[in-house]
Amino acid sequence: MKLSTILLRKVTLILAITTSLLLTGCGITAGGLHSHAGYADIESPYWWQADSELNLSLGPLAIGTARWVIDADKDPEIDALLNDVDGVRISVYKVEENSQLFIENFDETQANLRADGWQPIARVKGDEQGDYSLMFIKSNGEVIDGLVVLLLSEDEALFVNIIGNIHPNSFEPIMEQVYKKTNSTKTSEEVAVEKI
Repeated sequence: MKLSTILLRKVTLILAITTSLLLTGCGITAGGLHSHAGYADIESPYWWQADSELNLSLGPLAIGTARWVIDADKDPEIDALLNDVDGVRISVYKVEENSQLFIENFDETQANLRADGWQPIARVKGDEQGDYSLMFIKSNGEVIDGLVVLLLSEDEALFVNIIGNIHPNSFEPIMEQVYKKTNSTKTSEEVAVEKI
């Protein structure tokens, strides 16, 4: 009985994805969210001077399908977070010889995001030359419309844009799990030092 239910869900999922692919691409990709306040427009000529390694754009239909597949009883924190997310855009670029060009244009990207109402919440310059991490949010009061993460290393650039109406408390269960895992990998001496 349980095997037939699982098989039925998988067949239904495949049919739903196939049908949605045939009918529309806007719900599948985040491109249909271009007018959403959380959609970050960082299109800049320097992004196109690098080889694209990965471009992933998931819209409401793909996110909804993921929520349908996830067992809410086993992963309630992921289900709650996906409930708030309308789309995700991820791009990875190979920048080996253009790393300096990307560094120079990070200031332009930051200025463009700020002009569009994005607020910087983190900027980290790594130990390695050319390593940068930037994080921005756009919010309207208690709800986050979008999150942008830009990472740059000597050989890759990563752009992530999470679009939705994200309630900050939906991150709490996930961060608690991360914190528990981080503490479980520490030695007793490291934990003792932290408590001091």
